[in-house]
Parts: sequence; C-alpha cells; structure tokens
Amino acid sequence: MKRFTSKVLTVMLFSTSLIGCAQNNETGSTPEHKTNTEPKTITVYRYGVNLTDEEFQKFFVEPVKKKYPHITLQMIVQDKGKNPEDLLAAGTFPDIIFTSNNTFQAFKDLKVVQSLDEMIKKDSTELKKVQPVIMDSFREYGDRGELVALPFSINVAALLYNKDLFNKFGVEYPKDLMTWDETIALARKLMRNEGGVQYAGFDSTGASLIATQLSLPFVDPKTNKSMIDSPEWIKVYKLINEFYRMQGFNDLKQIGREAFITDQTIAMLPLWADNFTGRFETEYKKGTLTLNWDMVALPNFPEALGTGREANVHAMMLSSLSNNKDDALKVMTYMLSDEVQTAIAKSGRFSTLEGTEFEKVFGAELESLKGKHIEAFFKAKPRKIHTPTKYDQTIVRGLTDAAAEELRKTNKDINTLVREYKEKADKAIAEAIEKSK
Repeated sequence: MKRFTSKVLTVMLFSTSLIGCAQNNETGSTPEHKTNTEPKTITVYRYGVNLTDEEFQKFFVEPVKKKYPHITLQMIVQDKGKNPEDLLAAGTFPDIIFTSNNTFQAFKDLKVVQSLDEMIKKDSTELKKVQPVIMDSFREYGDRGELVALPFSINVAALLYNKDLFNKFGVEYPKDLMTWDETIALARKLMRNEGGVQYAGFDSTGASLIATQLSLPFVDPKTNKSMIDSPEWIKVYKLINEFYRMQGFNDLKQIGREAFITDQTIAMLPLWADNFTGRFETEYKKGTLTLNWDMVALPNFPEALGTGREANVHAMMLSSLSNNKDDALKVMTYMLSDEVQTAIAKSGRFSTLEGTEFEKVFGAELESLKGKHIEAFFKAKPRKIHTPTKYDQTIVRGLTDAAAEELRKTNKDINTLVREYKEKADKAIAEAIEKSK
C-alpha cells in the first residue's frame, strides 16, 4: 500500500510540474539563463585617437573588472606591424575597435564591422541616454541606416584667445557665438607689428574644419564627384581669405597651434578640446604654461549660430570577427553608464549622454581649467554629420586644406582655385574607383 501511494504521489508531482511548465509557456515567461562567467580576455584596438594607458586603466579596465569580474581587457595600439591589415593577416583582429567616426569607413571597407541593431534593442536604456545628434550621425555610416558603433566621448571645439595680447593692444575680449563678420572686425584690431614682431588676430586653421560648421559634404554619394565648388564651399574660402589678406598675416613666422600657444603671436584660434586640454594640464603642473588664455563659444555664419563643428566622436566598434561578441558588447554598453561617463567628464572628456549633470562636472579634475569659461564648450552644439563617403577622408578633405594653403600663399582667384582642386579630387576618386574593380 505504501509503495502504491508513493507511486501515485510521484505521478501527481510530475504532472503538476508539467502543468506548471505549460502555464509558464502560455504566459510568455522564459526560464532564466545563467550568466556565462567563464574568464574572457577582450582586446581593444586603439586606432587613430588618443587614449593613454592611464585612461585605459581608469575608464575601461578598473570599472569593467568591478562590474564583470570574469572579463580582462587588453589594449592593442596601432603601430608598425599592428595596422588593421596586419592584424587581419595574423588572425589576431581585436574584439573592439576604439577609434573616431572619421575612420569608420576604413573598417567598413575591411568588412570587419558588426551591425549592432541585431544585438541591441532600439529602445534600450543605453541608447536612449545618448545625445540624438550622435546616434543620427553614426547611422549615416550604415549602408541602410544601421548602427555601426557606440560612442565613448565626443570632442568639442572652442575659440581660444590670448588675454595678454588683447590687453596689450587695448582690444575688448571676444564674446560667445560671434558671427564671422564680428570675428573679422575683431581680428583686424589685433593685426600689429610691434618691436619687429608680427601679430595676427585670428587663424582659421584651414578650410575643412570651417566647412564642418555648416556640415558641408565633400563628395556627392550618388555621383562620386567632389562638391568643393558649391556656393557654400566658395563662401568658406571667401571667409578664410578675409583673414589671409589682412596686412601682415603672411609675415608670421608660423601659423596654427604652435603660433598661438608657443610663439603667442596669434590672438584667437579655434581648437578641438583634445588638442589642448591635456597639454595645458601637463604644462600647468610643471609650471611651464605661460599662455594667459580663456575661451568663448565658436563663431559661425548667421544661419548656423549656436552650432559648432560636426560631431567628432571617439567610439567603439564591435568586430564581426570577434569570438567574444556578447562580452565585448557588455564592455561597450557599460562605457555608457552614468558611472563611467561622469568619470570621463571630470577628467576633461565630454560625455556623449544627455544631461547637464555631466556639463557641471566637466574638467573638475583639471587644475588648468579652474576659473576658465568652461560654459563656452556647451553653447555651440555639435552638428549632425554630412552624408559621408569613402573618399571624404582619404582624398577630398586633404585637398580642401591644400587649396586653402595655396590661397593663403598666392591669393589666386577663388573660383579658379576651387575648379582646379575639384578636377584634382574628381580625378583621384575616379582612379580609386577604377583601382578597386
């Protein structure tokens, strides 16, 4: 009798278990999957952007190890023998590519980029927090609008100025969001030659960066013809020629960043933040920073005031060749956490997330930014990028700046100049297309 009762109970319990499973399936619930905590080494390939070993430890290794103890991160730095083609040939292509959106196309051409839409839900918390202009810009690189990367930090530019030169010549300091006409008028007041030293009011640093403040395309993606002869591009060349033709500009010993920081012969210079914040902090700590400087928001054309340059983002791409895609994606998405984004903001990198809380703590760890007009960084908002092509960075962008340099040296007729450089660009593009067949 006991044996019979035991069998009946066993059958009843088994049946109840089956019913419970069926009910769970009917309600759509799914059994929980255990997280795979098998030790993994995820490789991160730094290509064409700045990321020091200290930053890699602080922003990647330490927070990831705390969040995912089973993941170990290793950085591979682009160098001789470690170019993308070298890593492909050796079968050691990394899991994550840390680069800027300017080089996305190069990795797409190598066919090593994993589309992320298949792996990340579009309504995921991580993506909802990212500034829309960044996500919209990233999708421009997808052949069908797919997401090809996640952002880490965004680069922002400001107009730096030498306070000592303004004080020396009795000229009022620049203001946030000036028009280019206002900037030209201010620069003219600072064109001086005193004590045998030539000073200039402003250096545009070329044509291509000014063009990004209007999101001007380099190449027509439908025809593969350069667009540097458009009315908008001609407007850019006319603008920079206003500065080039100021009396004494071409008597400067040098132009650009070193003329502003070291020679201190240029009064105003637009610069990406990552081109000066790290250097200024290092020199400040050493006591060798002699430049008395501050900054204002970038000037622009009247129709574009309040916007800066196109989004320039340090980003993470997932390799389609990775054997650790799930864990690599965990690392990438964790870089968008409030914890990591707050840390990078305090260190002087710009968060890619929406929210003034990241602006408020920006540069908190940098002594060289104390007392500076940090708000200037956030008044000229990043612009969505133009529709990119594979020939923008490899061919046309360099030619637009070469044209600007020729204009500076020769004062050639601008219409003639852009026609000649368009012909050079179109010829180079046609040759590249033919070579790829």
